[in-house]
Amino acid sequence: MKYSLKEIDNKKLWGRCSFEDNDLVLFWTESGVEFNVKAGYMVAEIEASYNMLELWLDVFVDDERIMRFPLQQGRHKYQILRGFDPNHPTRVRIARNTQSMPDDTVSLIKICSIDTDAEFLPVPERKFKIEFIGDSITSGEGSAALTREEWIPTVFDPAIGYAVETAKLLDAEYNMISQSGWGLYASWDGNLEFALPVVYKYVCGSQKTEAAVHAGSREEWDFSSNIKDAIIINLGTNDSGAIKLDKFDDDQFIKDFTECGIKFLKEVRDYNPDSVIVWVYGMLGHEMKNNIEDIVKTYNNKFSDNVRFVLLPDCNNGYVGARMHPNPEGHKLAAAEIYRCLKEELINE
Repeated sequence: MKYSLKEIDNKKLWGRCSFEDNDLVLFWTESGVEFNVKAGYMVAEIEASYNMLELWLDVFVDDERIMRFPLQQGRHKYQILRGFDPNHPTRVRIARNTQSMPDDTVSLIKICSIDTDAEFLPVPERKFKIEFIGDSITSGEGSAALTREEWIPTVFDPAIGYAVETAKLLDAEYNMISQSGWGLYASWDGNLEFALPVVYKYVCGSQKTEAAVHAGSREEWDFSSNIKDAIIINLGTNDSGAIKLDKFDDDQFIKDFTECGIKFLKEVRDYNPDSVIVWVYGMLGHEMKNNIEDIVKTYNNKFSDNVRFVLLPDCNNGYVGARMHPNPEGHKLAAAEIYRCLKEELINE
């Protein structure tokens, strides 16, 4: 039987998604939909819109990824399940693997319909809900196709990155807002518009094409209906490259970087009044460590808050994947550090 996503009550949306008519639109890394079904088969009709940078999809069954593959352009049908025992409940999640690609003319995945013999059961709740805000590290750049140096979607795999690994350790539902090359204050090449605070309040503010805007990318996100137990910020790595550019005065850059960080923490807190907030940093060098610690300390003192800072293991030595980014083992080391912090904050251990 064929269903539109809106027809299915028992589902859980992951990430900052939107509906365009009856289609579920996936903008961000690992955004998608989860079902709990008794089904023998499932086929998804999916539309992928891109020009230069193809989009990859993940399929998880009972929290184990069973497929990662590139989507064809246009609307096509893809087998998700076949030959499964329809008497045995199965958790199925379909997710966008590739980060938002704002430099492409369009970068959208739409789940249009599901054809299945399923009985849809309520989706069990996870213990926690976590949001990750970051750059290429959070997008999983370099964690796949470890010998390649091309900047292509093939080398991105967030599903084996630190964010997903952290969520697994906590049994947490997660969403990710991450853009390769973007920073807290400036991108790697010094663009002040390519900074995560600029787009944080939107569904997917980094995508500004007509198709993306029509699909809801520039609408303000409903934080009150999407409450998180923890917010993890991993920004500053690209800023450490921008400050070296001749266009910036070092002292003025640090002043503006610091002011931007304090302002962003206040914004994140205003949108997430009861969440644990942790700023993590350091997988690709520690150059901005002192400056980020100053941001966190100054913000906490000014607003009587308790944002945590966690220094992550530097992955430059022995844990390098493609494009001089962390490999999967480096991501696991980082996840272990973040887990130790969140265990204290969320589990009180």
